[in-house]
Amino acid sequence: MASVTEGGIQGSTYTGSTVGTTLGSRDVSSQQSGTGITAQGKEQVKRFTGVTRDRVYQQVDSKKGELIKGLQGFVSTLENASQNADGVSQQVLGSAVGYIRKFSDRIENDSTEELVRDAQQFIREKPVPFFAGCIAVGFLAARILKE
Repeated sequence: MASVTEGGIQGSTYTGSTVGTTLGSRDVSSQQSGTGITAQGKEQVKRFTGVTRDRVYQQVDSKKGELIKGLQGFVSTLENASQNADGVSQQVLGSAVGYIRKFSDRIENDSTEELVRDAQQFIREKPVPFFAGCIAVGFLAARILKE
């Protein structure tokens, strides 16, 4: 029969140190398999978001032509209005035409990914003008939709 001593159980191959090692290796293998599952999950999420982002960019790129045509029509309308205007209103309309043309050219020539990256950079660098512009556009949209 085995007897219990300080080093473990005498007459048996089972010792206290192997208990710690055995349990420790089980804990480590459980943690490793848990981290492996977590890493696989993160990788799947990255792939899914990448595919989703690519699809959204493709859809936006396919709609760019329509947006550019609309902006060009708006520019021609503003140009006609500026020719009939006088003084300050002519200058304001002329500068608006310039800004809209730049915007239209940028949309036409840059990829959607570049435009998003530039917008994110602008928002980080100048958050106050961005939010002020959002508020102004919101009021303008509410005013237009209200009428």
